[in-house]
Amino acid sequence: MHANHYTKFIKLKDDRGVALILVLLAMLVLSVLAASIVFTARSETFASYNYKLDTQADYLAKAGIQKAINWLRSSHYRAITEAEAPTYYQVTSTGSPYNLYTANSSQVKCISTCATNPGIVQLIGYNNGTGTTNFPNINNTEGTPRTVIAAYNSDLNDAADINNRISADAANSGYFQVNAYLLNYQTVNVGLAPPYAATPVETWLITAKATWTNSSASTATVAVAEEQAIVQPIYTPTWGNALYGFCSVSMGGAAGTCTDSFNSALGPYGGGNSSVASGACDSSSADNVIASGAGVGSNGGVTLGSNVSVGGNVTIGTGPTLPCAANGFSGSPSNVLGEVINGPHKDPPPIPTFRATFPTGAPSYALGTNDVQIVPTGGTPPTWPPAPPPPSPPWPFVPPSGNPPLSWTAPCMDATCNGSLAHPYEISGITMTGGGKGGNAPKLDLVGGPDAYHPVYYDIDSLSQNQGNINVSGYVILNVKTNLSIGGNGISNGIANSIPPEAVQIQYAGTNTVSLNGNGAISAVLNAPNASVTLGGGGSAGYMIGSIQAKDVSVMGGYPVHYDNQLGRVGGSLGNIVSTAYSRKKM
Repeated sequence: MHANHYTKFIKLKDDRGVALILVLLAMLVLSVLAASIVFTARSETFASYNYKLDTQADYLAKAGIQKAINWLRSSHYRAITEAEAPTYYQVTSTGSPYNLYTANSSQVKCISTCATNPGIVQLIGYNNGTGTTNFPNINNTEGTPRTVIAAYNSDLNDAADINNRISADAANSGYFQVNAYLLNYQTVNVGLAPPYAATPVETWLITAKATWTNSSASTATVAVAEEQAIVQPIYTPTWGNALYGFCSVSMGGAAGTCTDSFNSALGPYGGGNSSVASGACDSSSADNVIASGAGVGSNGGVTLGSNVSVGGNVTIGTGPTLPCAANGFSGSPSNVLGEVINGPHKDPPPIPTFRATFPTGAPSYALGTNDVQIVPTGGTPPTWPPAPPPPSPPWPFVPPSGNPPLSWTAPCMDATCNGSLAHPYEISGITMTGGGKGGNAPKLDLVGGPDAYHPVYYDIDSLSQNQGNINVSGYVILNVKTNLSIGGNGISNGIANSIPPEAVQIQYAGTNTVSLNGNGAISAVLNAPNASVTLGGGGSAGYMIGSIQAKDVSVMGGYPVHYDNQLGRVGGSLGNIVSTAYSRKKM
């Protein structure tokens, strides 16, 4: 054989078997890939299944929180009332004039009829190191009353998990348990006018633990989730701002156009010093002058000039009251002590209603050369501090005294007139110009009720004060129908004697511009939802103590507004319990 042919034969012989090796290698690679795919698919299947179980448990925990909210809303639960609060909880009174309560601590502590006294208030459905149920021994209001603890144990702490098993799943494969911790307790006044209803407002931390099992008969845990939520009703006070315009608020002019606050439960603004009250806001070291809490808001827009200061937030409501424009905020944020924020739309409170025409004979007072004291028939000027109020007016009458005594009159048109909301005193008009006894400025004294829950109501067609003083002793609500102008020395209701501005509530139903001006203090709250209100001008010593809400509010000419923090409790609306914060606890 030729050498070249022999060499080729040897090479061919050496290459035999390579294909088999390549095939085996390819099969190995394909097998590994197939195994990887199968492993990945099974891992994803298990992961998806675990995620499904985890999601089911998570939604079940959310269902536990919702059931707890529904339970708190139901007659199966009852909160401690305002009258019961100092008996069962560690609380402090807010002081005069409403004497509401706030809890001393968070969590709230029980001091009577609880398993542990004192001890934190809680309802425990499962033990996670938080102790046991501790709640006052009071009954709820369902058809057949039970203690709140018994109702809770039956509804949300069922040891057999019968009530808290899901029913949407065919196997009823999961259940939840709920704990509730009372974080805060306070009472507020609900309603737009006296008599208010003192109502508890509670803040609860709800923790719901969900356990997913193999079946309704199984206790084997396959997934666990725990959710937490803070739940509470939302209280919206009627007088929550120093100034609120349902269309707009504008503040400008000289320095001193400003807002700040005080707490009338701790005494008058600046110790009752009028020079402090008429000066720039927060410019004194006097007690009870607070540089915050006096917000300004509007559904439409708020405009601040360069010399203005707002001791609180500026709130722009969502959606202006038509036909107002949504102008937002205009001015420098540096003039706002708080923040410029967005808030909910605020609807105007209702205006008072009147007879179609004032009755014939309704008195009209033109004070230029005389002083008048208006005293309810059978009434008496109350002494301060007020004694416990009678159930309803009228009160025994004691003639007013003075040197010389003021003349007095009672604007009562018929036998049903008693100064109540249903049968107010009716006055055709009040006009105050110059003069007065002995050449002094005229004086009008209005005598009211003994406390904030028992005011005297006056229906007035027109009130115009250009000179003199309007002095109020007691609590009154002035419903004004057509015209309102307050100047001269303004309205005084015992500013130096700690009588709060809410002692004079003015409800204006008209559409004419309301002017508040002059050198005197105006201590009152004013609601004029259909009118524009202007403050300032006519004097350098004028100031406002209280709160104003109107269609438009304009403050000019160095006119300070001092908001009373107690006004946040003078009536309002209370919504249902809702969740205000939510989180998932890591397991």
